[in-house]
Amino acid sequence: MRIRVLAAASCALAVSACATTATSPACRAPAPHEMQAFMAVISHNSGLLVQSLAPGSVADAFAAGDPHLNSHLWGANGETRGTVVGLLSRPPLCVIDNPSAPSSDAERQIIVYPQATYQGLKPAEGTPADMAPSFPYGVERADYITCRFTQTASGWKLADACGFRGYTSAVTG
Repeated sequence: MRIRVLAAASCALAVSACATTATSPACRAPAPHEMQAFMAVISHNSGLLVQSLAPGSVADAFAAGDPHLNSHLWGANGETRGTVVGLLSRPPLCVIDNPSAPSSDAERQIIVYPQATYQGLKPAEGTPADMAPSFPYGVERADYITCRFTQTASGWKLADACGFRGYTSAVTG
């Protein structure tokens, strides 16, 4: 009887360990439309960025030279930490389709890490699910950015400039 109880406990422990192991989302390379938008930001190519943006408030803010959007993308006074260009300028990139924002035919959201950052933040293989951090790992704009793409008549376009929250510049006079 004692051996059966021990065997049953061992089997239960083995099954529960398998069922509770955390799995991290897999990285992929940027899709062509994503890479076009990323290259526009990295190279400070305003013309290419205009082509990569979806029509709407972000594109309008970019066309108007909104300083908050420019700071979000490229930083200010030479400081790029916490900016889109700061994160995209650390290749190779790790792109993950956001599991909490399922893709549709009209919209997709991705999470972008520098690959070395993602490797350092994801839970070690075999980490129990209840001990693993929740995804996304790390701090937004310090470790990763989120980018929303929308389907337009001319293909997938960047809709939010990778997390731009729609600040507007104040006009003082």
